[in-house]
Amino acid sequence: MARISVLIPTYKRAHLLKHVLEALRNQTNKKFEVVVILKPSGDKTEDLVEEYKNHMDLKVIPQHDGYFLDALNLGLDNAAGDIISFLDDDAIPAPDWIQTQIETLDFPNTGGVAGNVIPVTISKEKVVMPKGETSETIPNLRARGTLAEAFGKKLWNKPLTNMEDYLVYLSKAGVVSKNRDVARSGRTRVVKSLLEMGANMCVRSKAIQGFRFPDSCILGSGGEQLMGWHIWKQGYRLMYNPKITVFHVSHGQTLSRSITQKRKEILRSTEANLLFYRLYDKEPELSIMHRISWLTFDNVVQLKRICINREIYRISRLISKCYSETIGAKWILYKKMGLKYSPLAELRKLQ
Repeated sequence: MARISVLIPTYKRAHLLKHVLEALRNQTNKKFEVVVILKPSGDKTEDLVEEYKNHMDLKVIPQHDGYFLDALNLGLDNAAGDIISFLDDDAIPAPDWIQTQIETLDFPNTGGVAGNVIPVTISKEKVVMPKGETSETIPNLRARGTLAEAFGKKLWNKPLTNMEDYLVYLSKAGVVSKNRDVARSGRTRVVKSLLEMGANMCVRSKAIQGFRFPDSCILGSGGEQLMGWHIWKQGYRLMYNPKITVFHVSHGQTLSRSITQKRKEILRSTEANLLFYRLYDKEPELSIMHRISWLTFDNVVQLKRICINREIYRISRLISKCYSETIGAKWILYKKMGLKYSPLAELRKLQ
């Protein structure tokens, strides 16, 4: 039987992590190890994980420097499982989380699986479920797709070949998008999909041999899709199963506490937009012309929403694209000149 390693990076979240560990303790399938990658916290997180060592196979890997993706690399280095599951320290897994992941990975030639993420709150130490049907992974299908979306899918938002039937896919412009038609099926059954949220996903360890998360990120945006692309390029399928569920606690904090909300949104979007440049010399279907079409179209849409609809918050999206395309252009230029370049120093300026 396959051995599973659950990776949980954490920092100063003892009050939430205890709910996550308790949910793991109560899994229907008990045959897994938990690898907690812990930055020194000072909020009794260390005491908490020591306590749970008495209840499950749990080991702690200290992280003294680096960012989120560096923590995941530490976890990968110390994971013994044939299957690697990724879980955030504020994502509470359903009781059958492990078992349903295993069953979904049994689909033919499947190398990775993503699952549903449902937002919840904590009140008086109890999880409060949202009213109505809510998901952070399935788009709102009640809102009708626009003509612009349909046009975009044929132009800048065209999926890479063989990703046409994926729920989450990578376009030829290097943009991570969702297929609304597939989403209708994805609400109730297993569909093909790139990995989306690190709060709930798992992969076969053999499918990520040779893979490392980049050390040129701060928040880690785009890391899931980068790993998903790597698995897909090895010839594996990736799947999404809505029955693989975690409950994501809404609390307004990230693992990067020192960044203001506005700066965090700019940094997150900038890192996500850099996925195109991370893959540019590896994925031959990525296209500069598709990228320019996306930039032109999306900038026009954002300016319209700012000027006409007064959606001022969209200014950060325009700012992030300026940063990402400037960094990306430097990146390509340096590569052509045979010089090394890492965007990390530039991203640090956005903190």
